[in-house]
Amino acid sequence: MAENKKAFVLYTDIIETVKQLDDLKAGELFKHILRYVNDENPQSDDPIINLVFTPIKLQLKRDLKKYEQRAERSRINGAKGGRPKNPVGYFKTQKNPDEPRKPDTVTVTDTVTVKDTVTVINKKKKVKKEKEELVYPFDTDSFKKYFNVWKQYKQDQHRFKYKSLATEQALLKQIAKDFKTEYEAIEAIEYSMANGYKGIFKPQKPQNNGNSYGNTKTRTIYSDRYKKELLNDVQPTEVIKQ
Repeated sequence: MAENKKAFVLYTDIIETVKQLDDLKAGELFKHILRYVNDENPQSDDPIINLVFTPIKLQLKRDLKKYEQRAERSRINGAKGGRPKNPVGYFKTQKNPDEPRKPDTVTVTDTVTVKDTVTVINKKKKVKKEKEELVYPFDTDSFKKYFNVWKQYKQDQHRFKYKSLATEQALLKQIAKDFKTEYEAIEAIEYSMANGYKGIFKPQKPQNNGNSYGNTKTRTIYSDRYKKELLNDVQPTEVIKQ
């Protein structure tokens, strides 16, 4: 390396070659590179190390030559009392590689109509809405399952689909008013689906009132005298109907 030069550039694209080596060979290559840039003139009997090091060595030489050229220009300019506005070897239209590069300025001319401008200014930002959730009268997995089954039943059997969460919530509020327990609500859902109803109704249980004769509105009531005649095997003489 040049005198007083304490650093060198190792380009990242050599990874495509070095990663083909095992860790031992890669370590030998790195040591070989360090010996070379420290002017130790290393020699290797390993053909693989020599093969991989050759392109690296050529690039290091090119970089060293550029470095020496810049150093020479700096020495010349220093002897003249500092760097001139137009260093020797550069025309006004050429860039001095020693000067720090300024950001390139690009002027872009575009025509924008008033309509497009208004559209950009008045563009509304989308406001992320919080996700709405249903409030269940019975917050259990079993009730939620049956409620979803009811919705699917309505769609399959009656071609009805709840269009919004508001309509579903209204149904849940009605269920909360009509049924006191989760069991009653689930029983009503099953009963309504079994009978093909469009709404949820409580099961209609038969009213017997504990009388084996059935409904008092339609049954025949016999008088005490008639009952006695039946017991005595006598022809009945009176029947009272209600």
